[in-house]
Amino acid sequence: MNAKDLKRHLQSIIESTLSPLIDSNYVYWDLPYHINIGDTLIWQGTLDFLSDKPYKMMNYGNSVTASLDTLSAETVILLHGGGNFGDIYGSSQKFRKDVVEKYPNNKIIILPQTIFFKDKIVEKEDFQYFAQHENLYLCVRDQSSYNLACQYLDKGKVLFLPDMAFCIKDERLVESQSTGKKLLMSRIDVEAVPVDKKYRDQVNLQSDWPTFEKTPIYCNYLKFLFAINRKLSQGERNKQYPILIRYINNFAMNTVRTQLINTGIQFINNFDVIYTTRLHGCILSLLLDKKIILLDNSYGKNRGFYEAWLKGSTNIKVESC
Repeated sequence: MNAKDLKRHLQSIIESTLSPLIDSNYVYWDLPYHINIGDTLIWQGTLDFLSDKPYKMMNYGNSVTASLDTLSAETVILLHGGGNFGDIYGSSQKFRKDVVEKYPNNKIIILPQTIFFKDKIVEKEDFQYFAQHENLYLCVRDQSSYNLACQYLDKGKVLFLPDMAFCIKDERLVESQSTGKKLLMSRIDVEAVPVDKKYRDQVNLQSDWPTFEKTPIYCNYLKFLFAINRKLSQGERNKQYPILIRYINNFAMNTVRTQLINTGIQFINNFDVIYTTRLHGCILSLLLDKKIILLDNSYGKNRGFYEAWLKGSTNIKVESC
């Protein structure tokens, strides 16, 4: 299946499964106000998916700037997807628990995630906590995450879906002329894995997302705004200044998001062939119709996603690092 046909196929799965659940105005929380372009691709895809819906976004923010105000019982709570459901990234997991506790009567949809716990005790405790909520839907992106979630949650509330980045609208995806160049995109964060010399030797550049190699000025400015917020609020949500929170959310939504998306597209478009340990390096490369060699990451996230959704692609091969 070529890249465009695969994208349409995966979008149709998301549309048919997720759209019926979003049946009222909604909030969209736990947004990725940081330098990871992959998370921003998920954010953009989610916004593009929601843009066709007849409902209004009542509030948005990350785990710090989300309002957590009183909501009507009809308001749907959407929590950002990605690969941070588990005990590697603690702040997002804690925020999800806070939301589940505060809104027992609202429908909560955790958008497509990969699940990974290092500690089985924490795994059991977390799932027991989420299972207490009677109207929580957990979307997952790979078979092992689905199997794990179904051990603890009602199977009817566990949804097997592709990544939301596949919902990015075509007009945002500007394809480039051929360059003849090859990229090795290798993680330098907590999920990094060593990459075999045979891959390093045949590429023109080895790099993570450029924002990991050098933090952009606009991201540093966003960090500065959060530092001001922490100082003024003393780390307490109820002491935050609403005008500053609105400014942070607006700057993240309208400046940081768009800049990161453009940076990612421009970066990938410098190359024809992409070797990548980053799942969203693979996804964006596919959306831009590149040739891709997907290398597995530290806990099998890449291979699991490939087996679930990308095996039919004529653009991608998956190999071990």
